[in-house]
Amino acid sequence: MSKYDHLSHDELVRLLEARDRRDATRFGLVWEANEIDRDKAVNADFVSLDLQPEHSVGTAPWRNLVIEGDNFDALRYLRMTHAGRVKCIYIDPPYNTGNRDFVYNDRFV
Repeated sequence: MSKYDHLSHDELVRLLEARDRRDATRFGLVWEANEIDRDKAVNADFVSLDLQPEHSVGTAPWRNLVIEGDNFDALRYLRMTHAGRVKCIYIDPPYNTGNRDFVYNDRFV
């Protein structure tokens, strides 16, 4: 006996429609549930950066910043320290990872 045998036709249709909506290809900015749980990840945990003075020009406070690191942590840092004051963010995609599912050409040498 299947776990679906007791369901009516309408209930089975609703289950299939819900599955199709959930599994449909989505376009745009999509949070992959298996990578980051956004509700738990975007929290008040403190994120800090290590300043590298040898790569800096001038003295603080700087008008422009270059942050090298994990995109998500860098964005969390900026959200905590620069909310409402950021004009442009450039996030470089992770080239040369060897990932075959990557949208861009990942075989630069």
